[in-house]
Amino acid sequence: MIEELLSVDWDEPPEAMAFERSLGELVAELGSALSRCLSRPNPEDALRLFLEAQALPCILLNFKICVEFGLPLHPTRYVDFDREARRPEAVELAARQEAHALFLESIRVARAIHRLERGAPGRLEALDARLPGLLSGFVFTNTRDKYTWRASNPRFVTALAREVQARQGGADLVVGAAHGSIRPGLFLAELLGAELYFVRFSLFKRDDAAPVLSPGDLAHLERHRGARVLLFDEDVAKGRTLRGFAEALGPRFQQARTAAVLRHYLAPFRPDFVGEAFYD
Repeated sequence: MIEELLSVDWDEPPEAMAFERSLGELVAELGSALSRCLSRPNPEDALRLFLEAQALPCILLNFKICVEFGLPLHPTRYVDFDREARRPEAVELAARQEAHALFLESIRVARAIHRLERGAPGRLEALDARLPGLLSGFVFTNTRDKYTWRASNPRFVTALAREVQARQGGADLVVGAAHGSIRPGLFLAELLGAELYFVRFSLFKRDDAAPVLSPGDLAHLERHRGARVLLFDEDVAKGRTLRGFAEALGPRFQQARTAAVLRHYLAPFRPDFVGEAFYD
């Protein structure tokens, strides 16, 4: 997997973590780096893949939300869900279903990239061929977030996976609070051999009042009602995001527990599973 090739300082995020690319540029860069890395594994291309693969489900999640709720698409910013008028009736059912299917496939492709799967370049090309042309110009912006970076540390994610395996025997589904949970969530789901899904709930960066749940989300999650589900966020400073995530989604499952890669030792909310405590 990509994580085995990385040689980085996990305390301070690299300069390369801050970038801005259109989806078209990202697909091209991912395809080139993936082909090189499969031919001759190297840390430089591995880091690019590690940093950029998460953009696929990030952008497709925003697209899915806009289509399913009839919200305006904007090429350079995420939709302000709580302040936009919703008109789901304005979008045909087939378009809403395709947007949801593209989102699911974007998660699968991102996971294939992280696994350095031989068939990943073809899967990326196939996804790109299905994308609406207007999405090519949509811009993804990533910042140097210290705690999101530290929570992506493979050692901490592996510790979390071992904790889940030891105390629960694993998990069937990981549901991450997007967008911060996406990068570590890709690795966590691989370690657990679990299905992976993301629901937008960005309490601080996007001012979401609650997790954004569409009919498509609800139908998808309902199929996993009896599964062992991990409700996941990358770090817990105070725990408001993960607590709200659990309160909204937990009752929808018979066996839902909470997990975070990092937890501040003074955080009032204590997830069921934690990979590492931090003290600064």
